[in-house]
Amino acid sequence: MHEVRRRDYERVLELFQDLRYNLVVESVIAGHTPARVCIDDAAAPRAAWMWNRMGTMLLAGRPDNHVFNRALSVLLREHVVPDARRRQIPALTLHVSPDGWEESVDLLLPGVAPKKVWRRLYQFDHLSVDWRGRLPSEAVMRCLDRPLLQNERLRNHESILGWILSFWHTVDDFLEKGFGFCLVQGEAIVSWCLTVYASGDDYELGLATAPGHRNRGYATLVAAACVEHSVEHGFTPHWHCDEENLPSVRVAEKVGFSDPTRYQVYTFPL
Repeated sequence: MHEVRRRDYERVLELFQDLRYNLVVESVIAGHTPARVCIDDAAAPRAAWMWNRMGTMLLAGRPDNHVFNRALSVLLREHVVPDARRRQIPALTLHVSPDGWEESVDLLLPGVAPKKVWRRLYQFDHLSVDWRGRLPSEAVMRCLDRPLLQNERLRNHESILGWILSFWHTVDDFLEKGFGFCLVQGEAIVSWCLTVYASGDDYELGLATAPGHRNRGYATLVAAACVEHSVEHGFTPHWHCDEENLPSVRVAEKVGFSDPTRYQVYTFPL
């Protein structure tokens, strides 16, 4: 097994061709997303593994290189899983292509049984929420700009920084290449939506609402603000979620995403 240097990531793009529906592939290769990438052969790679250092892994190419598969299993058991558990990542999700990887997947993490989960990739249709008309009188929609990210007086400020640094190399990288919006009530950030992956004019969105402020429609408002920003700048917003994540499904469909493509991944609970 050989680890690929960041400047050489484009070497594996062809291997991940069938997984490029997931913007994480393009975002890693563009250099926006922190990652580890390993291949089976330094001279002529035929199999590759990618990890975004959070909960997403991708495995592509020929599944019959048993030396590579065993080395990957050791890497996962001795380094990836302990690191993920230390950072309280609840599960690792694995995307594979082609389907021939199925037998190898069961052997990657002995003692941790993978589970197949359905996910949805939505297509953006049109913005269907007027967030300004629904904004609570006591709330303000704020762009995730440098002054806000430096305002330590705001509650949940650290949570947003944690999100950004989970998906971007630095805050400066996010401010240069990404965007996001949050809802502020008084001295608290109560909900936020931001770009987690980026490539060219394509941006995948992720969102969260602080405990104690959920089920009030705030996630829909910040998502709509991000979608509006995308439309105004000619960007294409992307939305992925687990099919069982009904709050995310509802927000996506409310703000203007439709016609989801269903696909399966493996999840390894940690």
